[in-house]
Amino acid sequence: MKKFLVLLFLLCITFPVSAAEWIKIGNNLYLDKTSVRYAPKNRTYKAWVKEIKPKETVLYFNEYNLKEKEWRALDKVTLDNKNNIKKREIPNHVGLNWFNVVPDTNSALEYEAIKKETQIPLKVLEKELHID
Repeated sequence: MKKFLVLLFLLCITFPVSAAEWIKIGNNLYLDKTSVRYAPKNRTYKAWVKEIKPKETVLYFNEYNLKEKEWRALDKVTLDNKNNIKKREIPNHVGLNWFNVVPDTNSALEYEAIKKETQIPLKVLEKELHID
């Protein structure tokens, strides 16, 4: 039993802890580039976005369909100025509606930032495909 607990403890301390890496994508709007994840089931990307307002900060966990230029909200967390959760909203409507990315809005800034973060550099692509 002791060996099991020691092994469990060692496994817990060896897992990397990832802190958010916020990059500015607009006026008071930030993308956590460490949270950008590909969802192969829907061929979409998911990521956290932060909007800083005068009296609160709002975190959005959104999903982006780059091919169709659409997005949908998966989670919304409102924080006070001391980073305490004031409110959490999880959309519960069937199918989680997709919305078109509207030009000159936060959704357009988010879409472009996700697109930029997910592009594969040519050098990496050449290396993966063994192009000489």
